[in-house]
Amino acid sequence: MGTNQSTSNIVLDCASVSVVIPTFNSGRYLPEAIESALAQSAAPREVIVIDDGSTDDTRERMRPYMSRINYRYQSNQGVSAARNQGLRAASGEFIAFLDSDDVWHPRKLELQLRAFRQREDLGLLGTGAIDWPDYLFTEIIAESGNRLSAISWSDLAVKNRLTTSSVMARSRILRAAGEFDTLLQGPEDRDLWLRIARIASVANLDLPLTGYREVPGSVSKQPQKCQAGMLRILSKLDHENSWKGERWLRRKAYGYLYHACSQIYIEHRLYEQTIVSLLRSYAWYPLPFRRTEVGTSLERPKRLVITAIRMLCPIPSEKARSSPQGLLDERP
Repeated sequence: MGTNQSTSNIVLDCASVSVVIPTFNSGRYLPEAIESALAQSAAPREVIVIDDGSTDDTRERMRPYMSRINYRYQSNQGVSAARNQGLRAASGEFIAFLDSDDVWHPRKLELQLRAFRQREDLGLLGTGAIDWPDYLFTEIIAESGNRLSAISWSDLAVKNRLTTSSVMARSRILRAAGEFDTLLQGPEDRDLWLRIARIASVANLDLPLTGYREVPGSVSKQPQKCQAGMLRILSKLDHENSWKGERWLRRKAYGYLYHACSQIYIEHRLYEQTIVSLLRSYAWYPLPFRRTEVGTSLERPKRLVITAIRMLCPIPSEKARSSPQGLLDERP
């Protein structure tokens, strides 16, 4: 793919970015993530891989890259602790996060750096994402690199608008906002983005520059853990009196939390929990969500109807899954 940018400009930015890659038992995906970071048109200053106690073949798969990356092993402490370790080791003006099962478009860092150079107020910048490897990256023309969508603190309080593997941030802003909360599993990134949005501008670059891979068994697919994590984030905002009298924004945030959980529950065919979550969502926020917050109009009533139909008329395979043994069979 063409870079459409002079070599001198790319060289100017080369030493600016530290890439932080946390990994745990993702040896089969990790090389692809590293390759995508090393192949950037604006080469990063360093690629820091934090191995969070992997027991698979991660270390062996890293041997060909040892001269080009900073590989660090720690006992298993969770992804937040791994990212924090990477942050402490990073020396670049900017820090970019990349999960070990995701990949980047070859021009991702280049185009984000260009946006940062044009916007001194910008502290955190994500990008659009594609489902990887179902879809492939396309050619990016130079003129399309300036489309930024602002993300306010209020936006983030309701819904996470950033894919972690797409995010680049100024190091000084990250350090001012603090580290990832190690008590959170799943939404730990949104908690940090909220703190950053209090002190700097946040936006998304509207280009598909990040390949996001769906991995079975990930925390984002575990409804109880996700719900507990999201409740902790909103409870922290309550404790810090962050809403500043915005009663309906708080109600909307809690309403959206239970709406999001209902999506995970229905995906796991846990229909009673789906209904409970949707009713809680309505109790908190009976008004419709904006189209920028949901995938379709009337999303909650549609999900209620679909869930009721599935409960009343389950297909044979769902009957098997609803039994205790069936649920055990679904576990990774």
